[in-house]
Amino acid sequence: MKTGVRGPGSGVRITLMAAALALGAGLAWGQERTTLTVLFTSDMHGHVLPFDDLRDRPSDGSVAQVASLVARLRGASSRLVVLDGGDAIEGTPLGYYAIAAAGASGIDPTIAAMNLVGYDAAVLGNHEFNFGLDVLRRSVSQSRFPWLGANLSGCDQAHLSARDELLVERGGIKVGILGLTNPNVPHWDPPSHWAGLVFEDPVPVALAHLPSLRARADVVILVVHSGFERDLETGARNDTDSENFAYRLAQLPGIDLLLTGHTHRAIPPRALGRTIVAQPGRWAEFVTRVDLELAREGSSWKVTGWRGENVPTRGEPADPDVVAAVSGEEAKTKAELARPLGELTAPLNVTSIPIGDDPSVDLIHAVQLEASGAQLSLAAPLGSHVEFAAGPLTPRLAYALYPYPNTLLVVRLTGRQLKDVLEHAVRGWTGVECAGGCTLQRDPDLPPYNYDTLEGGTYLVDPTAPVGQRVRGLRVNGAQVGPDDTFTVAINSYRAAGGGGFPHLATAPRVIEIARPMVDLITEYIARHGKVTPVADYNWAFTVPLRVAPGGRPAAPSR
Repeated sequence: MKTGVRGPGSGVRITLMAAALALGAGLAWGQERTTLTVLFTSDMHGHVLPFDDLRDRPSDGSVAQVASLVARLRGASSRLVVLDGGDAIEGTPLGYYAIAAAGASGIDPTIAAMNLVGYDAAVLGNHEFNFGLDVLRRSVSQSRFPWLGANLSGCDQAHLSARDELLVERGGIKVGILGLTNPNVPHWDPPSHWAGLVFEDPVPVALAHLPSLRARADVVILVVHSGFERDLETGARNDTDSENFAYRLAQLPGIDLLLTGHTHRAIPPRALGRTIVAQPGRWAEFVTRVDLELAREGSSWKVTGWRGENVPTRGEPADPDVVAAVSGEEAKTKAELARPLGELTAPLNVTSIPIGDDPSVDLIHAVQLEASGAQLSLAAPLGSHVEFAAGPLTPRLAYALYPYPNTLLVVRLTGRQLKDVLEHAVRGWTGVECAGGCTLQRDPDLPPYNYDTLEGGTYLVDPTAPVGQRVRGLRVNGAQVGPDDTFTVAINSYRAAGGGGFPHLATAPRVIEIARPMVDLITEYIARHGKVTPVADYNWAFTVPLRVAPGGRPAAPSR
């Protein structure tokens, strides 16, 4: 265990001794002391086993490895609390095919694994709602631990078992845990996925709950499925106030430990004002460990110091009980991903943010257009980098192209609205640097899934023009698009709910709603056509010749 922690970009090391002196000044000699250990995961996204089913190879990070780590630490301490920050059940083929795909058993492998870990509580993340309330209710019903969401009302009416807070006792220490979900679910998921629920601002909700919890608990822990809307060193805003609330929450009185998630950042425990804050990254690659030093004051305990770190799970053995518990669903997943569908006639690279029209994105467009009958299609690159050789095709390609469980809709847009949508889609390009060839620059904070392209029309993009004036020569069927022309456009359910902040899409008239996951539509498209030839039709291009931007592939999105 480290005796100090370093915040991102910080040159200041906070030692255990310094923390203890700062928090525990005035302790009486011989005063009874003890330690409470808090373990925390978040954004595990269905990574139950240390194996990547999509790429068919071992991987780092899994709930099975978390189980081994927790079991070892639990054997060394009776004062242990284990918590999760949400986005647990969605994110891998194993999770999808077990609980959400057609013919799924409904047995949630992530929940089975978390039960074996022995979690005390988990917070509902936004991705918990991706499969709809029926699936979520079923998974929650399998949990041997409570789910929290104090800023989520209407749970009784929606028959969703979730509570505001939890009070547990460990060796005489009363630990109060307040959980908060991300309030933006209505902007990311279709209404049917959260019908009857109301998502409230977590800051005033926390402010209302904390005094009562503080009065009943020796230690108060706030767990929120949200990241930081300000830089932890400078306090500068990062323009994510609408979905990240942790910086504001850290300013509230009465919180000993603030555990965060959603943004997939690995933030080792550190002080932010008077509050200890942390985030454990993603995919169960780290477990945040915080040891809180406490001293008895009369009949209660007070936090006097702390130490902490993000502990990597890499190298931990997979817990055999977890492996056994999910072996049946894992075997079904492997069989489904190997099921023959057709043939890929040429190699295909699934990439993130291509700098030109791309065969993998055009394949998504083809599926959307054929399934919907729309005139136009909007789609973005969604997968991380996966290479497929020419040869037999299986559902593995469908999942690589579309790892999110979005469904498909057709909306009606005017020409003026379509132009606005495309301008929004290209806003992330920040310019071009030319020296022996031109390199396209982009905003690193804008996720890859916000760079939509259009199929069914032709256009050029000038990345050097002002934002809002970059799309040139937009035509459909060879005719210039007029502001009052109307078109049917296929989009995904995330866009239709307002995801990515695209103009018009959330309010546009609905023409058709196809309530089936895109991964299923892609799988059926491949089976129907038999042979798939990956090709880009180059219906759009940048106005200057470009080469690949430096810096490698962007980080995986937090959606």
